[in-house]
Amino acid sequence: MLPLATLPAQTIAGGLRERKKSQSRAAIADAALAMFAERGFEATTVADVAKQAGVSPATVARYFPSKESLLFPERDVNTASIRAAILARPARENPYTAVTRALSEALPLDPPGSRRLLLSRQAIARSPLLRGQASTLLDTWRETIADAAIARGAAPSDARVLATIVVAVLDDVADRWALAGGEIELAHAVAEAFAALARTQRRSS
Repeated sequence: MLPLATLPAQTIAGGLRERKKSQSRAAIADAALAMFAERGFEATTVADVAKQAGVSPATVARYFPSKESLLFPERDVNTASIRAAILARPARENPYTAVTRALSEALPLDPPGSRRLLLSRQAIARSPLLRGQASTLLDTWRETIADAAIARGAAPSDARVLATIVVAVLDDVADRWALAGGEIELAHAVAEAFAALARTQRRSS
């Protein structure tokens, strides 16, 4: 799972009722992530999550159609946001620069976001099933980044290679960050990794 695969900050425009619904949804996702990381995904039931979050199983099901969706609560929002961020970069930037800067500027995560990312990666590390789910999410990120790069003028074959490399770098950085207990600065580690990639490109040209 990548750095942005977490609940994004949102402006709630629908009043108190919508704000409470958003808070309930976040509380459910946070409870699930903590239990998945501590107990393991397979050993945690939806009923367990509901009890921990102080809601009914029916409420959990209303917000999250499957147990797997509790781990990736905002995948569609995040992929759409990344595509928009890449396309919003200045026209003078080439596709590589636009992609890496858009992703770098999405960091750092706020403290709740960092905690969710750490818990989710810990949960994935101990579950073969979740590793498969995370692989599917990485495929979605690659497709999203490649499509955005193509929209910025990259050839389709070049865009796919760029997306594959960038996603691999991000996933590796997030993995090392999680293994360090989230103690290293994630934004700095991502920036360093992209800088190293740029240096490698220059030396190879």
